[in-house]
Amino acid sequence: MKPSRFNEFRFARRFRTANRAVQILLSLSLIIALNYISANYFKRIDLTKSGAYTLAPESKAYIRELQEPVEIIVTIPKETDDDALDIIRDDLNKLLREYEFAGLRDGKAFITVEFVDIYRQRKRAQELATKYNLTKENAIIIASGDKVREISQVGLYEYDNGKTRGFRGEQIFTSAILGVSSKKPEKIYFLVGHGEMRLDDVDALRGLSQLESFLRERNFELATLDLAIDATVPEDASMLVVPSPQASLQPEEIEKLRRYMDARDGRMIILIDPGRRHGMDELLYDWGVLAEDTVVIDTGTDFRAQGGDLIIRRFAEHPITQLLIDYQITALFGQPRSVRVDPSSANNSRLQVYQLIGTSEQSWAERDYRTQNPAAFDAQRDQKGPVSIATVSARNSGTELGITIPGGRMVVFGNSDFIANNRLRAFGNHTLLINSINWSLDRTNLLNIPTRQLESYQIVMSESDLQRMLTYFAGIPIITAFFGLLVVLIRRH
Repeated sequence: MKPSRFNEFRFARRFRTANRAVQILLSLSLIIALNYISANYFKRIDLTKSGAYTLAPESKAYIRELQEPVEIIVTIPKETDDDALDIIRDDLNKLLREYEFAGLRDGKAFITVEFVDIYRQRKRAQELATKYNLTKENAIIIASGDKVREISQVGLYEYDNGKTRGFRGEQIFTSAILGVSSKKPEKIYFLVGHGEMRLDDVDALRGLSQLESFLRERNFELATLDLAIDATVPEDASMLVVPSPQASLQPEEIEKLRRYMDARDGRMIILIDPGRRHGMDELLYDWGVLAEDTVVIDTGTDFRAQGGDLIIRRFAEHPITQLLIDYQITALFGQPRSVRVDPSSANNSRLQVYQLIGTSEQSWAERDYRTQNPAAFDAQRDQKGPVSIATVSARNSGTELGITIPGGRMVVFGNSDFIANNRLRAFGNHTLLINSINWSLDRTNLLNIPTRQLESYQIVMSESDLQRMLTYFAGIPIITAFFGLLVVLIRRH
C-alpha cells in the first residue's frame, strides 16, 4: 500500500522543521564557540603612536600581585554642562578600561570599574553614600576590603604655564590601588644628622621634597633616622638611604649600619658627593665597593649638557638600568666621584659586585682636584675613563639544601645631585632611583610610570574642502543605489 500524499507532505514538513532546528542549534553553537574563543584567546594591540591605551609595566606588575579584588567607582555623569568634567570622564573611561582588562586573571576580575550617575541611579547613589560616606558629587573612589581612598580631580593632570601638559591618571590610580591593597607598605628611612639632603627641603639644589612626593605616590612610608640618638636601625626599616652626608659618620654609627646590613640582611642606597669625608670606607669595604676621593672630569662633547651637567649614556646591563638601555634614556648628573668595584671583593664568593654607570672615554678620575687648577690628566695618578660612578652589591646569606639564600643589597652612587628637586623630574633620573629602590627590595619587575602626554589632532578644512568631502561621501551611496536600480530593471526585462 502506497503512503498517501498527505503523509508525504507531513513527513516533508517534519523533516524541514527538524532541519531548521538543527541549523538553529548549529548556529547557536557556532556563536557560543566564537564568543568563548574571543573571550579567552585574544590579543590587544595599541595602535596609537604614544601608547595611550597601554599601561606601564610597573602598573601591570602591581596588578598581577593583587590578592583581593579592587573596586573603582566614578560618579561623574556621562553628560554635564561642564566641558572640563566631560574631558575628565572621557580620559578616565579610556584609562580604567585598561585597568579592568589588566585585572582579569584565571577567569577572575581583580579590578572592577563602575560609572554611576547619581542623578539617574538614585538607589545605587544612596548605597555608595552610606557605604563610603560620600558627601559630594563627581567623586572617584577606590576600595578594597575595608580600605578606601578618594582621588582628587586636581592632581589628575600636569600643567605648564596654565596649560594642560599631561595626564597623570595612571600614576595616581596605581598608587591608590597599592594603598588599598597593600597589607604593609615598605618603609624607607633617610639618615640625618650629618648635613644630609632632607625630605622637607624645597631648595632646588639640595632639597628632596619632590622625591618625597614621588615615593609617597608609590605607597612608600618615609621617616628619618638619627643614629647618634637611636640605638639601632628600627625593626620596621625596609631600606635605609644615606643622601649626601656633608660630614663623616662616627665609628659607633658605622657599627650600627654594619650590624643592620650583616645581621639583618639590610638594604641601603648611599649617595656620596665628591670632596666629602663620609667615613663609611669600612662599611663599603665589607660590600666590595671602593668610593675613592676623586672628582670625575668628562670632556666628551656628547656627555656634557649646556648647563654643565654630565649626561649619563653608558649603563651596564642590570635590572636597574635595563629600561634606560632599552629605550636609550639618559640621566643628568652633577659633578660625580669615582665609585667602583673593590678588587679584593673577588676573593669573597658570597658577594656579587657590579659597576652600574660609566662616563665617556674622554673622562678621567682626578685625584689632585684640591690642588690642581685647571685639572689635567696625569697617567701616573689619575684613572683613565670610562670611569665607574655607581656600583651595586648583593650578598648571599649562605646556602641550605643546595638553595642559595639571598642576603642584603647595597647601591652606591658617586653623586646625589640627580635626585635633588631641580633634576629629579628628568625621566632618566627618577627611573634610575625608583629602579634602584625596587631592585634593593627584590621588586625588579616594578618599573617607572611615565606621565601620559596628551595628544590632540585637528583637521583644518576650508569651506570648499568641506563641500568637496560632502560631495564625495554623498556620491558613493547615490552611485551604489543607481547601479542597484539598473540591475533590477535589467533582470525584469
